[in-house]
Amino acid sequence: MSESSVTLPTAARLCEAIGHKSTIALERVSGHRHALYGLSVVRIGYGLILISILLVNYPERRLLWGPESPWTYEIFRETQRNLGQLSLYQISSSGIWFELVYHLTILLCVLFVLGWRTRWITPALLVAVWSWQERTPIVADGGDNLLRLILIYLCFAQLSAHWSLDARRAARRAAAGHEVRNGERLGWRVATVVHNGAVLAALFQVCVLYMASGLFKVQGQSWQEGTALYYMLQIETLQSWPSLSHLVYTNSIVLVIFAYLAVFTQVAFPFLMLNPVTRRLGLIAIIGMHVGIGVLLALPFFSLIMIVTDMLFVRDVSYRRATLAVTAVLERWRSQGSWPRAIVPAGEHTALVIRPPTR
Repeated sequence: MSESSVTLPTAARLCEAIGHKSTIALERVSGHRHALYGLSVVRIGYGLILISILLVNYPERRLLWGPESPWTYEIFRETQRNLGQLSLYQISSSGIWFELVYHLTILLCVLFVLGWRTRWITPALLVAVWSWQERTPIVADGGDNLLRLILIYLCFAQLSAHWSLDARRAARRAAAGHEVRNGERLGWRVATVVHNGAVLAALFQVCVLYMASGLFKVQGQSWQEGTALYYMLQIETLQSWPSLSHLVYTNSIVLVIFAYLAVFTQVAFPFLMLNPVTRRLGLIAIIGMHVGIGVLLALPFFSLIMIVTDMLFVRDVSYRRATLAVTAVLERWRSQGSWPRAIVPAGEHTALVIRPPTR
């Protein structure tokens, strides 16, 4: 048997296999938008967190970020000029201008949570949040840096596929027959590639953050010895409940285990996300770590930002299963007569309304 008789069929089959694999890869990248549920969770979570921060500090807003701040307008302008950054608060030192921009930020956060015109609201919210956080950078707790970075990526992703006014409007248009099949539109394919690229960039950003944080911890002697948490929990300004902190830092075994587990989870986080089983374990561990930080170190908003961002690693199929499970429970309660169904006139399409039983 000649060499050519073996090589040519083999080469043809190889090219055919490569072509098939390329088609599958192209379809996966441009034919399906990933993490739509996760992005919707991040949209709602980020919006609620920002609203909470703005409203919790509302009485002291002028002292923290406004004209009465110790970080005066002159210091702010000089810092921004040296860093080469821009902020809406640079336009004027007027208290009226501050109030206008501050309340505009709250409004944008509300629209962001509701998912109204998210394609345009997201970049506007990014500018508003960036300007607000840059006004007094010494007030930040660290979570704001990740939030701003993720918001940049989210400007190129579809955030309102679920639980949003945009999704409701799209469903009405589809029901009216005004929508063309997405897969047949070149523009939709290109936007899908951009969307999936933004999701990948956000996931990569989180992985880099965790790994870098873990590697920095490894270099510290207190983390190597397992005593880092002992010293952190004794900082009075970071104690939400001093008695609880005292209970934890007096248990040396627990401190050492948690310190090593935190370092291992952060360093190994990117690799844990590659397998479905280790992904679940890694998310449970990292979320548990952030819950501990929020409770024991008085950093609730930092922890919430990190936990919400981690929800991007949960697959859409898991969100769908959870949604179906919740729907089944509600349907079962309704069928048992615990929560009666609201009366809806025939021919009208309304959102599901659940009313608690009346006494």
